[in-house]
Amino acid sequence: MLLELEVNNIAVIEELHLSMSPGLNILTGETGAGKSILIDAIGLVLGERASFHYLRTGAEQASVTALFQLPDEPYVLKAFREFGVQIDDGRQLVLCRELNATGKSTCRINGRLSTVSMLRSLGQLLVDIHGQHEHQSLLHPKNHISYLDNYGGPELVKLRELVEDRYKTYRSLQKQLNALKEKARERAQKLDLYSFQAQEIASAGLEVGEEEELLARRDVLKHREKLLQLTQDSYQALYGNEPIGGSVLDQLGQIVDWLEQAAAVDDHFKGMAKDLESMSYQIEEITRDLRAYRDTLDLNPDTLMEVEDRLYAIGELKRKYGDNIKEILQYQAWAEKEVEKLQESTASRMELVEKQEKIKIELAEYAQTLSKERHKLAAKLEDEVRAELAYLGMEKTVFIVSISQQEADDGILLDGKKMAVGNNGIDRIEFLLAPNPGEEPKPLSRIASGGELSRIMLALKSILASVDTIPTMIFDEIDAGIGGRSAQAVAERLATLSKIRQVLCVTHLPQIAAMADSHWRIAKEVEKGRTFTKLTPLGPADQVEELARMLGGARVTGTTKEHSREMLSLADKYKRAR
Repeated sequence: MLLELEVNNIAVIEELHLSMSPGLNILTGETGAGKSILIDAIGLVLGERASFHYLRTGAEQASVTALFQLPDEPYVLKAFREFGVQIDDGRQLVLCRELNATGKSTCRINGRLSTVSMLRSLGQLLVDIHGQHEHQSLLHPKNHISYLDNYGGPELVKLRELVEDRYKTYRSLQKQLNALKEKARERAQKLDLYSFQAQEIASAGLEVGEEEELLARRDVLKHREKLLQLTQDSYQALYGNEPIGGSVLDQLGQIVDWLEQAAAVDDHFKGMAKDLESMSYQIEEITRDLRAYRDTLDLNPDTLMEVEDRLYAIGELKRKYGDNIKEILQYQAWAEKEVEKLQESTASRMELVEKQEKIKIELAEYAQTLSKERHKLAAKLEDEVRAELAYLGMEKTVFIVSISQQEADDGILLDGKKMAVGNNGIDRIEFLLAPNPGEEPKPLSRIASGGELSRIMLALKSILASVDTIPTMIFDEIDAGIGGRSAQAVAERLATLSKIRQVLCVTHLPQIAAMADSHWRIAKEVEKGRTFTKLTPLGPADQVEELARMLGGARVTGTTKEHSREMLSLADKYKRAR
């Protein structure tokens, strides 16, 4: 609910303060006094387009500030929190819009800088303005689907939310699939490359330390003939019988025997005999090692070529994948993991396709059910709006809820055709109007005047009042072109609507003004060559005078005053009865 409004230096308004109350708030005054400018100012603070032309002549800056009491609606409070707006326990909100001579504007929400788009988004949750304005929501067909769905109540809204949820999921999956499709060639190339690389390394059967062993073995093979000769000569010298006097071991054995005989005479030789005997054992062990080494020497000339080939293969792998076998094996492990990921990606794509097909079937079912329900509701809403319009003095007006679908190649399959689908399902809904008999129904924006639009909106709001959640409604010039019984009907509907919504109405009709719960008169005054707008709250006596002025024009008489009192009395009885 709008509690307070302050306007400074907007057009003819130098300074104005409006304190609104629940119920029906009425604003009256002469043409040109600034009533519509006040409505424009409210539009500015709700995020409507700003222009430096709004600035009062001579002013460098203008501002509009509004204080709201937020409704205790979870979705409203959630929306504000999602925008980062802190709401206190009192649920009060201050919106501010400042303009300067350059045409730039500054927006604030609860004192913190904000953007115009945020102001507009949040403002749409607080106030609904209807009148002589191009921005009026009823002129835009994209809004009509919400009016129809809200008319269906919570169950239909819940069904639409199911459609929206499935559609968002479907689109999300489609984006993921498109991304995978765009990268499919690159992914296939990587899969082939990494698979080949991993297989190339794996087929080599590398082992850490293998290269060092091969290098050492290659050196042995290159010098195998020399090594064979050296080991053979050493073995023969130590163990063979070719040298004169026998082998080294035989000679050592003879010397040990001699020393042991000497030790029997002199203990001095015992240590020598023992040490030399130990040396003979070591030489015998060396002799066995020499024999074993000699026997292992590979004299096959092809063996060296095999070792060279193996070292060459390792060198090629080092050139591609790392400086040593350890790094090559690490690269193999990485490539194998990448192959696994890419294979999983392919599997994920199939899962996404299956999941999308399932979601698409659910989306089609929900969208078709939603469309059928809308067709039922459309006929019912048409009847109620026609009856309401007749009550408001537009009995010859034909109101049509047009529901259509559009085919699309990427749509969902329904009854053999692919239909375009969106957040709201498959339906395109537009309200059509034929104000006079014999005319073809046409879009509201092409045929409806501001007054007609306001009355159509009043009719819709009266019907949808129980499900509509916007707390404040503003009707500007809703009385254009009506009078008599129609004026009284509009007044009664506004009074009824104001029981569950805060309503601000700019009017020239006394029938409507008489229903006011709060009444202000706006007037234009000229002082020292400058025009000023003054807003005055009206008490009971002032209200009689204002209604008399509205009834009788410039001349207020006792008769018009008496008529005013009668109108106020009848209005009070009507409101009490409701």
